[in-house]
Amino acid sequence: MAEDEWWERHDEAVYDPALSHGLLYLCHQGCALREGLVVTGPARGQMWADDRADGGGLYPLTGGDGAPLGFVAWFRRWLDRAEQSPS
Repeated sequence: MAEDEWWERHDEAVYDPALSHGLLYLCHQGCALREGLVVTGPARGQMWADDRADGGGLYPLTGGDGAPLGFVAWFRRWLDRAEQSPS
């Protein structure tokens, strides 16, 4: 019973809708892993990953130079990867 209560509290904290407020999900990576565009707040215009299902949390996606990815750079990378994947 204590473990069930712990998981319930864990899920309430980790999956609190306020944590992803302003995040417009654009891509599903499978297994509840997603990527989205931040549309409000100081990170507006950046692409973020939602890896909470794997315990990775929410974090900004970055390019090879370590700078946060904007939508256009993310979309180009997504297209490149889509072209390389087998049909």
